[in-house]
Amino acid sequence: MKYNKISLADKLDQLQTALIYSTKLAEAIGVSRRTLLNWRQKPESIAANYHLDIDVLYCQYFLIPEWDVPKQTFTTVLLPDDLSHNEALSIPFLRRLSYGTIEIETDITKTDFDKIIDDKKLPRNIDRQTFHAGFNAFMTHRQLWQQIVQQGEALPITEESIKTIHASFMRGVHDNAGFYSTKIRIMGQLEDIATTEPIDIAEEMNRWVYKEAKSATLEEIAKAHAYFILIHPFSDGNGRVGRALVMAQCLNARLMPPIFDGRNKAMYYAAMKHAMRHGRYAPLVRLFYQATKQN
Repeated sequence: MKYNKISLADKLDQLQTALIYSTKLAEAIGVSRRTLLNWRQKPESIAANYHLDIDVLYCQYFLIPEWDVPKQTFTTVLLPDDLSHNEALSIPFLRRLSYGTIEIETDITKTDFDKIIDDKKLPRNIDRQTFHAGFNAFMTHRQLWQQIVQQGEALPITEESIKTIHASFMRGVHDNAGFYSTKIRIMGQLEDIATTEPIDIAEEMNRWVYKEAKSATLEEIAKAHAYFILIHPFSDGNGRVGRALVMAQCLNARLMPPIFDGRNKAMYYAAMKHAMRHGRYAPLVRLFYQATKQN
């Protein structure tokens, strides 16, 4: 992603040009105008928790318009045979996939994630919930891989199998693992987009399964993913479950699953927001195709 090669100071300069007024830029990032002025003078003072906000905003203004081109054609990446049948290749791939989905949503470091997977015990500097989140992510992806790829059994994507995936991710993390939420949910970077009302979740998930469960092209799977995240059926872990469904649908179709992680998460959020707000999926589809090559 080219935005990773641009400094925060340069991103702010370009965003300032696009938004014209400092007050509009400050409001878009969610800080005061005074804070923005301090950042412009001392970019090193920008707190880490604002880096993603700036990156997402940069993607919205400068990459999304460039990528929002209908009827683009991309080369489909099929699941390689050597990856399918060689654990020396598949296990490192599953680790990258698992850490990526956790990296998007948490602050866990790669070193700590590796400790969790290799030692299979709670490191001293990690709380129990973070340990379970990391360990569950790897085990859930590995179980999906074993069933679909190694055993050759396609995963039937039903409401029950989706709840089972959620339970696998959230076991030891949340008490309501495997159950739809009964409360209003807010979507982090997508917090200004309304999720499905709790009373309508079961009906909307039934509709999602009917319409999207058999998606078999990367374009169909990308659109299905945006739809699932918009429903946001669980109280937590929707992103992890949604990306695991992407993996399962890709493997069912013998496609290479995309990897989403810290390198492309700003574009992931920007493209998702664009799809949900405007019903335009070209940037998200392009990201999915690019992420299949990030292995």
